Amino acid sequence: MRTSRGFSLIEVIVSIFIVGIMLLLLQAIIYSGVLVRTSKSQGIALAIARNELESLRAGGYAALPSSGSFSDSLLSSLPNATTTLIVKAYNEKTKQVTANVIWMDAGSAASSTVSLSTLITQTGGLP
Repeated sequence: MRTSRGFSLIEVIVSIFIVGIMLLLLQAIIYSGVLVRTSKSQGIALAIARNELESLRAGGYAALPSSGSFSDSLLSSLPNATTTLIVKAYNEKTKQVTANVIWMDAGSAASSTVSLSTLITQTGGLP
């Protein structure tokens, strides 16, 4: 009677297939974690920019500051975040205001940016 030593070709192929599927699933889990982190950071940055523009719109045309940076309580939630505010003339009675939020992505040397713009007029409505 012959005893079998080792694995058959079918067993090796099935094992390689199972290991391949497990590696694909692991890659998908890691990638989805990165996407969740990126999406969360973008949401925070969007909220920071939106809060600043809403605050400036509520203050009105006369209270618009000059260009520079601004602060927000959510800013500490983003790694290495900075903000810039750009206020420039759109026409004689309207100014364009742009709020930028820039941060470094975790585990990456690349930075990300969210930028929102609005127009604020001296009197209601656009000319």
